[in-house]
Amino acid sequence: MENIKSTWKNSQQGEKSQTELLMMTKINNHPKIQKIKIKFLIEAILLSVFLTVYYTGLDGATKPLWANAFLIVCTVAFIIVRFVGWLVLQNPVKDSNLKKSLRQFQTNLKKVALSILFTAFLSGSAFIIFFTSSIDFTREKYFLFAGMILGLLCAIYLANRNWISRIKAIKTTLDELDDSNF
Repeated sequence: MENIKSTWKNSQQGEKSQTELLMMTKINNHPKIQKIKIKFLIEAILLSVFLTVYYTGLDGATKPLWANAFLIVCTVAFIIVRFVGWLVLQNPVKDSNLKKSLRQFQTNLKKVALSILFTAFLSGSAFIIFFTSSIDFTREKYFLFAGMILGLLCAIYLANRNWISRIKAIKTTLDELDDSNF
């Protein structure tokens, strides 16, 4: 038993400096990452509830089958992408080399952001299509329809800006890590 204890104490592999451990903790508990995780969880719960009640609550039976199917597929894709994003955010530091791991995390975060923006656009489109699929359009309703599309595009633009700022915050942490020279 003493032999195992001495081997363990003398092992140098996996030893991290105090600065490196502090930086890893800062990355894993980064406030931007925590906020994104909470947002993903809230969105997934609300959309799951929506999917369970939309058919009866929003007269899904009176809408065309293709509009219902498109709404369901896009909403489920939206939730799945959020779940994948949640998994990516669960453990940002996956390598013993902290700089390499953080660069990989930043790349993965960009991919997650792109897929989230795409599914958000699809889901927004599905909602618009679902709610307008059984409407007889007049001139005023076309203006409202155009306003809904413009609102969706503005929301996607703002979400994109938000993701850019989140990724920049992670890049700032990476720059701090580069400046610390370990």
